[in-house]
Amino acid sequence: MLAVCTLFQNHSIEAQDRLELGAFVGSSYYFGDLSTGVPFANSHVAAGGIGRYVFTDRIALKAMALYGTISGDYHGQDLKYLESTPNANYSFKRSIGDVSAQIELNFRSYDHKFISTTTFTPYISFGLATTIYNRIDTDVENSAGKPSFILSLPFGIGAKYKINKYIRVGAEWTFRKTFVDDLDYMGEGSVDPSDPYGFGESTFTHNNDWISFAGVYVTISMLKRKTKCNDGIK
Repeated sequence: MLAVCTLFQNHSIEAQDRLELGAFVGSSYYFGDLSTGVPFANSHVAAGGIGRYVFTDRIALKAMALYGTISGDYHGQDLKYLESTPNANYSFKRSIGDVSAQIELNFRSYDHKFISTTTFTPYISFGLATTIYNRIDTDVENSAGKPSFILSLPFGIGAKYKINKYIRVGAEWTFRKTFVDDLDYMGEGSVDPSDPYGFGESTFTHNNDWISFAGVYVTISMLKRKTKCNDGIK
């Protein structure tokens, strides 16, 4: 055992990272009644912070706080709606915030404490998030709206690379499934896209807006996990 420990120490095994903090920049867009259905259509700049706590070389917990903009319009779609209310506003643009906690599952061993070549992996992520936006009350005339926090379910794919013992880079594309249908409603003068004729009800096919964030990030390793000489050796 002593000989094995001495061998590990002489080869300067690096401890696995515990905590990473950094910045994200990319784009945000939405899928809903006023979107074309084409990815990245009507996309806008999004930015924020990212933190990652590493459990093992395969599993990590990621937290993100993002700020972006979403927009959309009918742009020639569903002309029957436009003909029914020709003076109505069938476009929108609004700012949103997003705070999420997600589990990352690596496809490959990443930053293994005893294997120096584990510097790259693709991954999937999923978790819980809250989306923050100025929500218009459709039942109140001339509603100015108020900040609202709604539940969303984030999931996505990505890849990350360890440049050196301090710096990591990555790219990811994630979606947020929300449980509301008014992200594209901007108040008086706008038509509720899920109920354009004002019947007071919407169909299942016009339900739930989605948000997407895609971009790149850079993180800095802040803490190292202390690795005992006999870890993994019995």
